[in-house]
Amino acid sequence: MQTEEMKSHLNIMLDGLKRKANALSEILHISENQRTVIESELPLDGVREMILGMNEEKQASIQIVKACDDMFEKMLKDIGAELEAQQENYKPQVQVLQEHIRKVMSLDVKIRVAEDENNQLLDKRRAEELPQTGQTGIKPKVSMPTDAVKVLNAYKQGKDGFKG
Repeated sequence: MQTEEMKSHLNIMLDGLKRKANALSEILHISENQRTVIESELPLDGVREMILGMNEEKQASIQIVKACDDMFEKMLKDIGAELEAQQENYKPQVQVLQEHIRKVMSLDVKIRVAEDENNQLLDKRRAEELPQTGQTGIKPKVSMPTDAVKVLNAYKQGKDGFKG
């Protein structure tokens, strides 16, 4: 593979990481808004409906995350051996990729923390309010892609596979 072609591939991967970071930022924003709803004075049924609606809003961003992950994984598979063999030639590009991978991983952790806190707040609110009303009901959950662990591992492998 020619040097310019490799650099082009690395730039495409970088663009994918940037798109993924933007999508994750949107998911984090929605998760933060969900917390506001959970902490509001709305009745629990209203909170439930809003949370479920916001989870649906996340789906577009989740699809972007999945598409970026698929692209990154495919490109890494295509160029990984050559990139490993010619690391010194692409060291600056790999370092930039690693910086963006760290940003993506940081966003992923923030999302997981926000969702865990939101789910704990929902559990607490349900425990306090439902016994008083005598209701049972479906417990809404804040959600992220179910394959997020797979995605995170793919990025970690990409990060650890190259010594920048």
